[in-house]
Amino acid sequence: MQQNLDDVYKDVVVIGNGPSGICLSYMLAGNWPYYNGNPHPGDEMLTARLKYSVGTQTPSRLDYNELKENEFDNRKQGKNLVENNQENLESLSLGLDGRGSRPLARLMDQLQHPCTDAGMDFPSLLTWKSPEQCPDHKIVDHVVLGKGPPGGAWHSLDPNILTISLSRWMSLPGLDLRHWEMLITAEKQRTNLNRNSMQEKIGACKPAKRVSIGTVAAYYRDYVTRQGLEKYFRCGTTITSVRENFDEKDNKRGYVWLVHGYENISRRTFSYKCRKVILATGTIDSLNRLGIPGEKAHNDWVTHDLNVLESRLNQMVNSQDSCSIMGEFKTKSKKTVDPILVVGAGLSAADAIMAARFRGIPVLHAFRDSSKDWNNEKQTFDRLKWLPVSIYPEYHKVYEMMADGGTNYPLYKALPGFTLMDVNETSKDDDNQSKEKRVTLCTPDGQLISYQVSHAAILIGARPDLSYLENNGFGLGKFRDLSIDSKWNPIEINDFTYEVIQAPRNGLYALGPLVGDNFVRFILGGAFAILVHIHSSSCK
Repeated sequence: MQQNLDDVYKDVVVIGNGPSGICLSYMLAGNWPYYNGNPHPGDEMLTARLKYSVGTQTPSRLDYNELKENEFDNRKQGKNLVENNQENLESLSLGLDGRGSRPLARLMDQLQHPCTDAGMDFPSLLTWKSPEQCPDHKIVDHVVLGKGPPGGAWHSLDPNILTISLSRWMSLPGLDLRHWEMLITAEKQRTNLNRNSMQEKIGACKPAKRVSIGTVAAYYRDYVTRQGLEKYFRCGTTITSVRENFDEKDNKRGYVWLVHGYENISRRTFSYKCRKVILATGTIDSLNRLGIPGEKAHNDWVTHDLNVLESRLNQMVNSQDSCSIMGEFKTKSKKTVDPILVVGAGLSAADAIMAARFRGIPVLHAFRDSSKDWNNEKQTFDRLKWLPVSIYPEYHKVYEMMADGGTNYPLYKALPGFTLMDVNETSKDDDNQSKEKRVTLCTPDGQLISYQVSHAAILIGARPDLSYLENNGFGLGKFRDLSIDSKWNPIEINDFTYEVIQAPRNGLYALGPLVGDNFVRFILGGAFAILVHIHSSSCK
């Protein structure tokens, strides 16, 4: 690698340029939320607390002549949320319903998406103001580092799959995804579309729908450009270490962290000295594995990646069609092709099952039996069950198949409670020229059973790559001796500042899936918490 020994000083370094990093950058760039004064449509107590803590402050008549127009508008709009202390934020967060696990995630979700869990589509109670509108908004000097383009892992997923969340929930502050889609359409048609007309059209529409992952990835990438955040982003980089800075001169100035990395193309190294480090890398860097015999040895037909599986399924179909055309596909038709094995009970496993059945390829599906095993896997099984059939018909159908066992569904066989023990190849003949791909599973009553398959997809989730942290991040979660996992062992943080509790020193934060906020709609609370804490710390 080319060495670059010049250190760059920044107040904040954000590691990860997915929606978490983008959302935080938008706020650090001086875009702050204001409560617009409208009542919450489903929570009178929250409305009362908002009016008391951050409600509108209409100036008296004596003040009119003394206030400039923008100052008057700001006074009328009320105090911005950023200048609330932790006591006020704790009060505002009391007793809120919602799916978010953390109080500020629930609060900001209720303000940005009022009553959304009840199926409503009310306008946001937040107004976002830029530093141009409010010069008193402080801009934090920061940089956002990411491996790929803005949007992070969204660019590596199958662009044709629909999101689980509705389009509105995928939106970042200041530009609703639906508004963005209308802007793109208007620009292609070279028509003018102002914000008011967009809002009227959005209000007249049916509730937000699911969108393709490709649309979401394009939205995040374009969002950075449209919001003027490009100057803060340094993409195409890999972080190699985040460590304490022991230089006394730097410490006196507050630069207590060192971040090292390199540019992916040029391989040139870089180094940042900063006051704060924010971990926002997501959690799908490293796919989970079972650690069973043969799992690593047969990468040509064993995979842990849904995209890879779909490519192989397409190759199977193309190969079969080719043989049929040439008259050579007589002994094994599509109906008798070896099945694929899918292991897992989550959404990726469901996608794999749908992909195979759509192509006419039979499926063996091994998963934990949630009706008997009241553990964490049950939560995933039930996640399919409770998805509304009107919005998620395909996932609801997979749940029905799992519950039915496959009796009434051709090309599908459920193996509830089965555990994959081994994957291997065996010779078909004495010449060892042809091999059978076989998987061995253990039944719930302890018997071993073997199946011949064409492919095996082990889709049991993923975990973050925290190799740039000391000890790979071990010790930062609730369970100190386990690796970080977004569902079972997220990074332990302060609920109102998002500081990492077990960090070696102050100034290390985490947000997004790393702390268990696994949906885009909940990252707003974490970004807001970090902004408030950085702002309040700088004012002391």
